[in-house]
Amino acid sequence: MKMVPGQPAASRAGFLDEWRGIALLCMLVYHACYDLYAMFGVPIPLFSSLFYFLLQRFIGYSFILISGIACSYSRSNLKRGAVVFGIAMVMTFATAFIMPEQLIVFGVLHFLGVSMMLAALLKSILGKIPFWAGLSGSLFLFICTSSVSSGKIGIGSLALELPSFLFQSNVLFPLGFHNASFFSSDYYPLLPWFFLFLAGVFWGRVWKSGKMPAFVYQTHIPPLAALGRHTIMVYIVHQPVIYLLLFVWFFYNN
Repeated sequence: MKMVPGQPAASRAGFLDEWRGIALLCMLVYHACYDLYAMFGVPIPLFSSLFYFLLQRFIGYSFILISGIACSYSRSNLKRGAVVFGIAMVMTFATAFIMPEQLIVFGVLHFLGVSMMLAALLKSILGKIPFWAGLSGSLFLFICTSSVSSGKIGIGSLALELPSFLFQSNVLFPLGFHNASFFSSDYYPLLPWFFLFLAGVFWGRVWKSGKMPAFVYQTHIPPLAALGRHTIMVYIVHQPVIYLLLFVWFFYNN
């Protein structure tokens, strides 16, 4: 491992944009298949396959880890988080009035916006935690809280039942506590996902310092990197565009 000449690590990591671009392309394929299946009734075996599960996880894990890593490159995570959360709330109101069956209450953008702001507020505390302790601790807590939605916290036989009152109402839904009446077509609660985000934040120190392998600081596929640099815009417009294209296709072919 070595720093690339010219200290490109201090400004941008090209592979990070490309990784984000790959995740975006996977998301486009995933949502196109979802629309075909859920809105147009096209049978797609993908949704009951291991590939579907792995694709879904790859997309979610990638966006969360990349956003955490990007905190090391951002001038103001508080401002960045506020902007992302504001966009997310616009999507909430848009889905509520235009497509209530696809209502997004606390989706990935809500989660990322809140996480960025929390990372900014906790910056001084996180900065005192050594890299390896922070990374390993965050991943451990991520695993321990992965069963929160089913009312448990811990690992395997050591898991503990959470108090039932946490799930009696939907007041704490941003944390992952809710009852059966809660619905969000896209849902990423702070537990467990904030700990994966924090793992990205701690990992970002290594990226920023130039200690990652040299190739991550280079751009290998410029169009893919360019796509990755416009993540928010693509995320906002992709579903309406995909739906419109599919609607037009089925309208003229039926």
